[in-house]
Amino acid sequence: QKLTAGSYADVAIALTDFFSDDGLDIVPSDIAAAMICLVNIQKQKQIDCKNELVREGGIFAKDRRLATRLWRQFNHSNNTRSPISRRSGSMRDVSNSLKNSLSMTAESLKNSGDIEEGLDTYQDDESHPIENESLGQNRISRNEEEKEEIIAEKETQSTSTSSKSTSTSSIQPTDTELEQLRQMILTRRDTMQKINFRLIHKDSRMLFEPTVSRVLSPSEPFDCLVLGEGSRYCAVALASYSWMMYMWTNKCTGACRLTANSIFHPRCFCCHSNDNIVGDNICGWKEATVLKSLDFEESDILYANFRNDVSVNPYLILRDEKWKTIVLTIRGTLSFEDMISDVTISPKSLEEIGKQFGFDGRGEYCHSGMLAGAKWIYDDLKRHKILDKAMEANPDFGLRIIGHSLGAGVAAMLGRVLRKQFPNLYCLCFSPPGCVFSERTAKESKDYVCSYVLHNDIVPRLSYASLCNLRTDLIEMIARIKVPKHKVFYADLKSWNEKSLLSLPEKLLHGKEDIPKSQFSTEFENFKARQSQRQEERDTAHIKMTVPGRILHMVRTSTKLNNVPCGCLLSCAQCIAPCQETKKYKVRWTEAEDLSEIYISPTMMVDHFPYNVAHALEIAAESYGVADQATDLHKRDQLVGILEGVKKDR
Repeated sequence: QKLTAGSYADVAIALTDFFSDDGLDIVPSDIAAAMICLVNIQKQKQIDCKNELVREGGIFAKDRRLATRLWRQFNHSNNTRSPISRRSGSMRDVSNSLKNSLSMTAESLKNSGDIEEGLDTYQDDESHPIENESLGQNRISRNEEEKEEIIAEKETQSTSTSSKSTSTSSIQPTDTELEQLRQMILTRRDTMQKINFRLIHKDSRMLFEPTVSRVLSPSEPFDCLVLGEGSRYCAVALASYSWMMYMWTNKCTGACRLTANSIFHPRCFCCHSNDNIVGDNICGWKEATVLKSLDFEESDILYANFRNDVSVNPYLILRDEKWKTIVLTIRGTLSFEDMISDVTISPKSLEEIGKQFGFDGRGEYCHSGMLAGAKWIYDDLKRHKILDKAMEANPDFGLRIIGHSLGAGVAAMLGRVLRKQFPNLYCLCFSPPGCVFSERTAKESKDYVCSYVLHNDIVPRLSYASLCNLRTDLIEMIARIKVPKHKVFYADLKSWNEKSLLSLPEKLLHGKEDIPKSQFSTEFENFKARQSQRQEERDTAHIKMTVPGRILHMVRTSTKLNNVPCGCLLSCAQCIAPCQETKKYKVRWTEAEDLSEIYISPTMMVDHFPYNVAHALEIAAESYGVADQATDLHKRDQLVGILEGVKKDR
């Protein structure tokens, strides 16, 4: 009764289009076998790409365009250093003063090289090994270097676009310089750490392509600031899941603690009346969970609406005295109603809402369910005006809008809506879906959004296009299997080294061009044609949806237990600390194109779990020495001077 027929129709059309088999004879065991084969194919192609990158006569000899792009990206990464790093004697002093002005700092640095070397490889300027090695820079004058920086920055931000356009003023590397770069990648671990292998689909083929990712540097205040705030506020986003998440993360004692809290601090309606707490249960466990998880005072919860329905997302407004911020946190998917919002995936035009809130939404789109959720929260905010009053009462406080999963997408859209009223707000989106904004809006949101992605999390890679590619790849695997399915399952139980893994697909599958003619292969070709026609009829084939804002990617670098964190495997024994081998992360900035396809992994589901994201951010922040650093408002004069210096240098 609460949904219109049109809303149901959007969900029905999306699900019907995706799951329609059009007569294909497929059973669950076929899908399981195909998934195993697809995992092996992806691993094989990634290994092949890595070997081709370092092999003499490989990528650097065969693909001049790709080799030139890698050369430019490496030069840009190695020769760009933020003016803040050169000016500040102590990064710690600067980072504290930046806490309250994250959006201001991001605006000043948005065209700069934010990240260079990672924690493991960082050295001082005088001794940094990569910077002291020239890749042909002695041929480039200062003016040409500046042009090259601009070209490299654009290529790093959008590789797929920049590879199609060639600047006449760009510097082309010589064969000697390309060979020097290949040798560096081959022989130096710190150089290989900057290489990321992007999964793409090109001409109906699955490929991996090398790109250069920039690792966070402990010398960069903006990097440390984003990592520190991510660690702080992911815990807040985790608390918004209320008592269910609290009991999950405290399996042995959670229920006892909440019960004791209800006895000694009753929050039932007859004993505890608070008009600013809406939708809590009779025991008051939702409010109690937030207080116990964050160690906040009751007065710090300015407003909490725990009601949940389709396009009605629970959210809280908190006052963080320690970090001097007002925090609006939006809960992610936890109910059946939330799942309906998730699958309302059809893109919704932003033209009308752009006119209403003062931004250009022509030709731009947002996920329908997330847009509806953002509208509902905006209307509720305007009804009670608590956020407006909180910002007026705390003029020195910043504003953070945060969320996890579905809540992250809603937070990004809500930030776009509120930005005209609060120009210095900043959104922290943890594990956002890969279909929040269309491309231009996603790029524009880099000014006020930072997204956090853990390792192989599947959700930031989820879009209708990536799901369709995954579905097509799985059906193709079924058509290519040339052995009985029990042999595929048996092969998955065996351990394989890199050399044997390269030959495994040939033992299980026909070549892509050698699929034997059969009724199934004919039906498969007809299926692909019908799916393509449907997308054209729905007029959505041209709309590419992606992750919002800057993207911080935490890559687990351990090899223990197939790179699966112990905390996930031992979920029933949380008291057992994760082993040290699974506490290692490489934290880097990445681009939305790197998350455009689904990579099958044993951890692709558990990497989305909010507790694991919060735990990874905590570990990463501790390794950079920025965990739980509070704002120092007494250094605002120093902050203004630093930012003015940044503008002058740029």
